[in-house]
Amino acid sequence: MAMSKTGIKTKASITLKWIGNILLLMVMVIVVLSFFSNIQARRNPGQIPSVMGVSSMSVLSGSMRPMLQPGDMIFTQRPVIDEIKIDDVLTYRVGANTLVTHRVVDIVTEGNEIKFQTKGDANNTKDSQLVAADQVVGTYLFRIPKGGYIANFIRSPIGITVLIIFPISLMTANQAKNMLSEREKNKSN
Repeated sequence: MAMSKTGIKTKASITLKWIGNILLLMVMVIVVLSFFSNIQARRNPGQIPSVMGVSSMSVLSGSMRPMLQPGDMIFTQRPVIDEIKIDDVLTYRVGANTLVTHRVVDIVTEGNEIKFQTKGDANNTKDSQLVAADQVVGTYLFRIPKGGYIANFIRSPIGITVLIIFPISLMTANQAKNMLSEREKNKSN
């Protein structure tokens, strides 16, 4: 049975409506997560914001190429120190404000303390300092290519403004469209 042009248009409009709703939902989730991350960061300076133990960070350097590229967004989970093994990728603190994400190439025990020898995949040499267990803030889960650029934009004043105005504009436009459709239906009845 062949489908009429009206049937095709209706199916296409339903599909587009679903896609629009899914995109709107995704934007709203990102806005909510960004909002809570910003609140966490302000309440707990020096700590990495997380949702259910998962944190996101932007990659700034090429030391982990080809696995991670500058601008990627990585997700890490809270570390379980005893489960870290060679080839795991860790994010750890170097100083008060610097985070580094490198691969474990060796595990060293000094007295009762476990330390990790790390190396960036793109680097020729191992890192000069061993990483103590209390420096480790996360173990690598996955990445979103170029997602760090988006996250940095979202955290900027312009990004925050856009993320507030964009969903409100979409909802307003959708509401106006629904009101016009309802008015047209009432006129035809």
